Amino acid sequence: MIEMKTLELTEAEALKVKDYAASKLGVCRKMNDIIGTQIFQILSLHARVIYYPLGKESVWGFTRIKGARGGGQSQKPFVVINSSIPIDCQVFAAAHELYHIWEDDKVDVVPAYVMDDETGDRNELKANRFAAEFLVEEELLIKELRTYGIASDNVSLKDILILSELFCVPYRTMVKRLFEIGFITKTDRNRFLNASEQEVMIARKRYALSIPKGDEKIAIDNLTELAVDAYENKRITFEKLEYLLDISNLKPVDVGISESENNPFPSDDELDKIMEE
Repeated sequence: MIEMKTLELTEAEALKVKDYAASKLGVCRKMNDIIGTQIFQILSLHARVIYYPLGKESVWGFTRIKGARGGGQSQKPFVVINSSIPIDCQVFAAAHELYHIWEDDKVDVVPAYVMDDETGDRNELKANRFAAEFLVEEELLIKELRTYGIASDNVSLKDILILSELFCVPYRTMVKRLFEIGFITKTDRNRFLNASEQEVMIARKRYALSIPKGDEKIAIDNLTELAVDAYENKRITFEKLEYLLDISNLKPVDVGISESENNPFPSDDELDKIMEE
């Protein structure tokens, strides 16, 4: 077995991050709730979120705290989530970015190897630990361990996959979380972290568990909602609506609008002819 060489927070650092995550769960009124994909809505309250398929091997996400050109502070930071990566990884990336938005107010990029703790940056380790604490709160995890009758001296790969599916977090996150709460030993942690992606995939199929995939979504904050509202309130033409929706790979029919609907505006072509006259 390969000995895992991972950087770790000190006990004091880990406790501080744990308390911080608990305080934020309290603010969000989510102390007794599994977060999962709710993280995207929570993130949208604090940032303008862009979902875009950057590629499976690309960064998981990144944050720009400052406004665009000019360096002024924007009302909300911008966060990009790579929709090519599995949904559980998107969930983790969103929680990771929340830490940077809430705590250190710095520009951040979540690399594809974020789960390997090889960054060398202790602040990134804190963001990872915050994401784990926020998404997999200790008391909730213990309750689920009891619900599924999982014993600390007999944890299996199947058990970890069931828990990671339940909390919608990456497999490696759940392995580390079980170690962080003292449920498994360091030896077990290393053994499970050494499992290859192929072994994990085979186990998911064997136990009929879902296989997290990227949804390849393209969405720019609430652009689609604003575009539809503007069209329905007769502020933009049908052609302009088509243009705005196309940015997110959508068509008017996808949002319940047909071209046959009454549109008081002349089309772009009609406007061009009017201007020529």
